[in-house]
Amino acid sequence: MHCERVRELLSPYLDEALPAQDHSLLAAHLEACQGCARVAADLRHLARTLTAVGRHRTPPSLLPRLRRVLADVPLPAAGRPARPPAWRRTATPAAALRWAVPMLAACAVTAIATWWLFDLSQAEARFEHDVLAAHMRALLQETATQVVSADTHSVKPWFNGRVDFSPSVSDLSAQGFVLLGARLDYIGDRRVGVLVYRHRHHSIDVFVWPTAGSKHRGDRVVVVKGYTLATWARQGLTYWAISDLGADELETLARLF
Repeated sequence: MHCERVRELLSPYLDEALPAQDHSLLAAHLEACQGCARVAADLRHLARTLTAVGRHRTPPSLLPRLRRVLADVPLPAAGRPARPPAWRRTATPAAALRWAVPMLAACAVTAIATWWLFDLSQAEARFEHDVLAAHMRALLQETATQVVSADTHSVKPWFNGRVDFSPSVSDLSAQGFVLLGARLDYIGDRRVGVLVYRHRHHSIDVFVWPTAGSKHRGDRVVVVKGYTLATWARQGLTYWAISDLGADELETLARLF
């Protein structure tokens, strides 16, 4: 289990809300990984601190104070004076609600947007980690392919029954990207297809899976630990390519798909 996935599951783990198998895997990871163990210890300490503080009831005076503050907010309007302050008028519940509702709605939208962006960035970081790890594993093997062929009509049917989608397999040899074959791998908790290309003497792994249900932030190129990763989406499929090539060359490959 990767550290990123472990840290996502720490809260339900500490709450004893994980299935038994996941709980055991995560516990074993915490015994072996000092970094994740420290994060878990910090979360336990925070939980104990919050428990010790306890809960406090909302004071009855809070709502009248909130109404007075909201009623004191000036109402901008072109060509008209600002709304008089609270000491010159009587605040009513309707006036307070008229200001409170849009303010609360704005806060909710901001919170949801922040959560969405954070969740998206976390998912992208996990994909980067998984793609890099899978590429490194392939480089350590005698062969990076399970089916060896430069013929797209041989590679594409090979995926039938092995994945639940139909990858697009392109012959890009005229553009300098020679198809070597394909294999299966595991990215983001699902089985994916991998197309293996060679450009000059550089190996390129192109991971592909359906876009539906996955989080994709748009076409981009990043460098992680000396390797260039490019991601893009085409016709319902998400692609992640990785190589020690430069960003320009992977961007060229992306445009060819």
